[in-house]
This record gives sequence, C-alpha cells and structure tokens, in this order.
Amino acid sequence: MIRCNRCGQMIDDTSTFCPNCGQPVSQGQPAPQPNQQSQNNWQQQTPPNYNQQQKQAYYTAPNGMKVRNLEMLDACKMFWTKYAVFEGRSRRAEFWWAYLMVFVINLLLGWTYIASLACLIPMIALSVRRLHDIGKSGWYYLLILIPIVGAIVLIVWWCQDGKIGRNQYGEDPKYIV
Repeated sequence: MIRCNRCGQMIDDTSTFCPNCGQPVSQGQPAPQPNQQSQNNWQQQTPPNYNQQQKQAYYTAPNGMKVRNLEMLDACKMFWTKYAVFEGRSRRAEFWWAYLMVFVINLLLGWTYIASLACLIPMIALSVRRLHDIGKSGWYYLLILIPIVGAIVLIVWWCQDGKIGRNQYGEDPKYIV
C-alpha cells in the first residue's frame, strides 16, 4: 500500500492512479508501517483543492481497470444524440440517468402525451442498447408486452453490470481497454 501525495488516501501498489483524486501513483510514497511514526504530520499536509481540479476522463476501478467517467449531463446528451440508434451498447449509468431525466420531464410537463411520445423512441433505443451491454438481443425488449412479469425481468436485466470487454454488439462503453 502507498499513500497518495495529493490527497493522502491509501491506495493499492498495483493502481496507476489514485481513485480519489486521479493523481498518478508513481508520485506516491510508501505507507508508514503501523509500528513506525509517520514523518509527515497531518497538520503539515494540505488538502486537495477541488475547485482547481481538472475533470478526469477516467478513474481506476477496484479491479484495476480504467473506467470512463459518465456524468448526468453527458448521459442526457448521449440520450438525445443517439435518438434512434439501436446498435451498440449503453452503460447502466447512461440508462438510469436518462430514465431519471425522462421521468422529471414528464413530471414537470404533467405527463402529457407529447412529452411521452417525444421520449418513446429514444427510450426504446436506449433500452435495446442496454440489453446489448449485458449480452442479450434487443428483441428481448418485447418482454415488456407481458404484464408485470416482463417488466420485472427487464428491470432486473437493466440493473446488471455489462459484460466486460468487447461482445457481439460492440466495444465496452464502460472500461478503457
């Protein structure tokens, strides 16, 4: 274990970046042993300045793989730019942020038919891409036609983590290879 020079968090020796602040680990220092006193006093350490921190394109997951960051605005923008794209894969974060956005839009507009119809095609496309991410065919979306049971099965699948690496539907949208 080593300590990050920037934020002071303990990180694994095999990590290349600090999962907390994104600082390269090669600049870290070995962690003090429990029986030794730390040479650095906690009062001398300065906390990271989060206002000046640059947005990182990825972070290191506990499994050591690099994960692409996906914020709410990015997910919502992808939802509208991939309006009718039924090919490829979508992450869980993209799916649930977009689902939340559609829910809020419908809530603010009073569940109008216009808002629901405007979001129908992109929501189906996003659902199909989400099924592709877990290795299922988009035709499984037709399970939604089975009352209650179909919706429950789809929700369980949408909550699953996607398959790591490339599959028959495209590149992994989460991990950087």
